[in-house]
Amino acid sequence: MLYVKELLGDRNIAAIPFWANTSSNDIVYKYIIEGNQKLKDEFDLFINSESIEKIIKPELTYREMEDINNIYSFLLFTGYLKIIEYVDINCYRLMIPNKEIKLIYTNIFQEWANKIQENYGQKLINALLDKDEDKANELLNYILLQSMSYHDSKESFYHGFILGLLNNNNLFSNIESGDGRSDIKYLPVNKEKRGFILELKVCKNKDLYDTAIEACNQIIEKRYLESDKARGYINMLGYGIAFDKKRAFIKCL
Repeated sequence: MLYVKELLGDRNIAAIPFWANTSSNDIVYKYIIEGNQKLKDEFDLFINSESIEKIIKPELTYREMEDINNIYSFLLFTGYLKIIEYVDINCYRLMIPNKEIKLIYTNIFQEWANKIQENYGQKLINALLDKDEDKANELLNYILLQSMSYHDSKESFYHGFILGLLNNNNLFSNIESGDGRSDIKYLPVNKEKRGFILELKVCKNKDLYDTAIEACNQIIEKRYLESDKARGYINMLGYGIAFDKKRAFIKCL
C-alpha cells in the first residue's frame, strides 16, 4: 500500500522493501546465526532460489517461536517462506516467496560474513606470516564454512573473497611478477620483514591437495618470488590455495 501511495505521487519511483523495513528482522537473524551448519547450508539453498522439504507444526504459540527447532514453521507463518508443494501430512516444500524477502536473508548473511571476516582476517594473515599451515587451513576452512554460498565456485569469486577477508593496506592483486601476474601479494612496508604470495585455484579434475600443489608449481614456474627478491623483499613465502565449494587447502612452498 505504501508503494502504491508513493507511485501515485511519482510515476518513476522504484519499488523498495517497504514490508521488510517495518520490523528489525531480529528473530530471523537470531535463527540463522545461532543455527547449526546444516541450517546455514539450507539457507544457502533458499538464497539460491531452491526449495526444501520440511515438517511444519500447524499450531505455534509465541513461546514456541523462541525454539530453534520451530524455525521453519515460524518463518512460514510470518511470511518469510512460502509453500510451493504439499508433500504429506504437515510436510511441505518451501522456498523464499519474493525478491524483497530474499534481500532480507542476503543482508543477514552479509552482516554475519562481515563479522567473521573482521574477527578472523588478521588471524589468517598472522598464520600465513608465521608459516603455520595447520592454523591457516583451520581458519580458512572455518571462515568458508560460515560465510559463503557453495554455489559461488568460480576462481574470481574466491579471489575477491580472500581480498575482502585479508583486508589490509599491504595487499596487492594481479600485479606483474616474474613471467606473469600473481593472484594476491602481501608486501610489508619494511622489505626485511616477511611477506607472501597467494596463488588460487579451483579444483576441477584434481583433489584439494594436488590442486594446491599445482598452484605452488605455478609460483615456481612463473618465477613470482624471484621478481620480489630482486626488488629487495628478502623474506617472501609462496602459498598455493585450492578451493572446492566450502572447502580449501593451503600449501606452502
